[in-house]
Amino acid sequence: MTAQTSKVVLSLDAKEVDLLKDGVNFKKNPSDGKCYIIYKSVGGFKACKNQCKHQGGVFIKDIEDLDGRTVKCTKHNWKLNVSSMKYVNPPDSFQQDEL
Repeated sequence: MTAQTSKVVLSLDAKEVDLLKDGVNFKKNPSDGKCYIIYKSVGGFKACKNQCKHQGGVFIKDIEDLDGRTVKCTKHNWKLNVSSMKYVNPPDSFQQDEL
């Protein structure tokens, strides 16, 4: 059995956390350039890699999403509800790994 390890992939100071808007936020790690999605709500925060599980495309803000919860993959237009980490288009296809 392989032991699990933890790794800090992105660190935000208190000021940066305060500047996050409610809903979807894209943040880049300045040390390695990798991008992450942080979802802020009254209930707290959720985060994931900015990489679609389907074929590895990156997500962008979904301009059709009026609730501010959905991002869209640039490769095949798959949509991810970041508040639940579930793909909504196509429905019931994948669940995004939450960090």
